[in-house]
Amino acid sequence: MTDITRTRDVPAMPGQVAAFVTDLPRWPEWFALHKGWIGDVPGTAAVGTRFKHKVRVLGVAADITWEVVQLDLPGRIVIKGKGSKRTHAEIDFRIEPRDGGSRVILAAKVGGLVLKPVEGQLKGWLDQRVDRTLESLERLL
Repeated sequence: MTDITRTRDVPAMPGQVAAFVTDLPRWPEWFALHKGWIGDVPGTAAVGTRFKHKVRVLGVAADITWEVVQLDLPGRIVIKGKGSKRTHAEIDFRIEPRDGGSRVILAAKVGGLVLKPVEGQLKGWLDQRVDRTLESLERLL
């Protein structure tokens, strides 16, 4: 399993950050793993919300079915995903108050047997996507 954790301070308060992250139709604006919806565009995230979208991992197109598994607003949002060929992913947002804004801690995990041979490349790819996601989030907040 490849996992990356990054932290970014943003100017918005925790409630604003949580509302933005759970507004799933806005994901294409900032979530760097998102490459298009499959089926209906989901609404606001709630525990049990399921949605499917397209991703491109190391240049290979894939679909992931996500489920919101934990929602402790405004502090934590956890979404787990399953892809083809028994791949899996997890996105864990932690949001903490910080000096008139928030600290966002984003942990991303991607794994599966089919990805094992490319774990070294996958780590660099995931690292860039997590950084890009946090940069976009900060810019839009």
